Amino acid sequence: MYALIAAVPLVLALVLMIAFRVPASKSLAASLGVSIILGLLVWKMELITVLAYGVLGFLSSWDVLLIIFGAILLLNTLKATGAIEAINLGFRNISTDRRIQTIIIAWMFGAFVEGAAGFGTPAALAAPLLVGLGFPPVAACIAALAANSTPVPFAAVGTPSLTSVAALAEDIVTAGGNVEAWTREFSRLTSLFLGVGGLLVPFQICAIMVIMFGKERKLRSALEILPFSLFSGAAFVVPYHLLGSFAGPDFPSIIGSLIGLGAVICAAKYKFLTPRHVWDFPAGSVPAGAAPEADSQTGPAAGKVLAGNEIQNKTNMSLLKAWSPYLIIAALLLITRIPALGIKGLLQSVKIIIPNILGVEGAAFSFAAPYNPGIFPFMVISLIVGFCFGLSFRETGRIWRGTARQLVSVATALFCGVAMVQIMRYSSVNQSGLPSMLQQIATSLANGVGRVFPVVSPLIGLIGAFVSGSCTVSGLLFSPLQFETARMLGFDTAGIIALQMAGGSIASIISINNVIAVTSTTGASGSEGKILLVNMLPCFIYYVLILITSAPFFFF
Repeated sequence: MYALIAAVPLVLALVLMIAFRVPASKSLAASLGVSIILGLLVWKMELITVLAYGVLGFLSSWDVLLIIFGAILLLNTLKATGAIEAINLGFRNISTDRRIQTIIIAWMFGAFVEGAAGFGTPAALAAPLLVGLGFPPVAACIAALAANSTPVPFAAVGTPSLTSVAALAEDIVTAGGNVEAWTREFSRLTSLFLGVGGLLVPFQICAIMVIMFGKERKLRSALEILPFSLFSGAAFVVPYHLLGSFAGPDFPSIIGSLIGLGAVICAAKYKFLTPRHVWDFPAGSVPAGAAPEADSQTGPAAGKVLAGNEIQNKTNMSLLKAWSPYLIIAALLLITRIPALGIKGLLQSVKIIIPNILGVEGAAFSFAAPYNPGIFPFMVISLIVGFCFGLSFRETGRIWRGTARQLVSVATALFCGVAMVQIMRYSSVNQSGLPSMLQQIATSLANGVGRVFPVVSPLIGLIGAFVSGSCTVSGLLFSPLQFETARMLGFDTAGIIALQMAGGSIASIISINNVIAVTSTTGASGSEGKILLVNMLPCFIYYVLILITSAPFFFF
């Protein structure tokens, strides 16, 4: 009975988001209210204790929110300077084969944008770019969404993974683990479980596009791109897994995609493994004109995508200059995250510390502001880019204000979600003698599912991300629950949280939020059902591949 009661805040959030299409910000606010009521009335927590852990959740959210703000701020700054248009134009000149364009833009460039910015930006940038290159809008949406899976757990310099680690830090220590060592193992397993399936993603998106939108020689056109597709998958996945294994969750997507992007572009330029036949869409299947201007309310990545000649007229910026901010950020992240260089320790030593919030012992907050990548390097580089690329102070201020407005709903969801999880976790500090809400739920899961829990674990992450539109929110909601269940069942906790993250990542393929974002930025509104139905296949295939890859780790 207590397990069912404890699950009410989580179930309420899912029901509101699925059945009633209530935004995550409002759904999680309602769930936070319910968790407070349960803490006070059922678990008999003191009011000051509930408030203290609620405040701790609010403060902890800022670490993640600043990363999101900095990543989106840089993207918006580069749009305003014309750098994004210059990057887009560069892609047009690499290959005329639509399959190769799909791999480079949807898979490789999308992975880089996910690693740098995350939060819905890759698909909403790649899809209109593909339309601007001459893709049918629905094909562009399907390809951009299906490609946005493997890099997701390490989006925005590792935000989804780091959010889960932050939420689990005390649990890891309580279980006798070392947070840094646990994070390395978690990052390694996440990159492994997703990496194997990621090898096939480029081929999947090309095959779907050719079979659905090609006029003739469909099977042959799909098979002849297989060698280049596998090479493109490996070009990203190999450095992705190595970085995930040895450098932690900050780098796999942003650095791995840069390495892979360079390798794939060179391969396309020099015709390495490329098909002899240049594939294109049938005549008449592509509407005239480029992608329409996006509604500013669709999300962080909304914006106008221009046709090639318009891009050329708008900016004469060189590709090196356009890419330079991202290259500098990648270098700074490497320098500041390698312990041997000494900068990491220096940045982490400058902290804001609140030992006992509202006088409640144990409700402690610590924040190393200089080490937060949202502040440095993203915000700092955004300011420098604006100055060096000729933006006025007024334009810079408008970009900063606009970015802040875009993140209002994200901030609300994070504040409420983290506060709810903190209250549910520390509800063991009570006068009723009951275990915490999360421990109650975990006990029931352990008893009900048992040894097949690793099969269910990624589904939990997938459902959470599907309804909330965010792998980060899914991890925030369910990582503590999965950790506790894994501990009770004797499974490796890092492996189970890696499955949670893998499930949340592949949900991006079919996330309702992402589908709406890409259709609204490509003029494909009204096709959401078709896109969602088609992309269920690559999502299911990826789920099966995750189970196959992880099975030896859990069952043999």
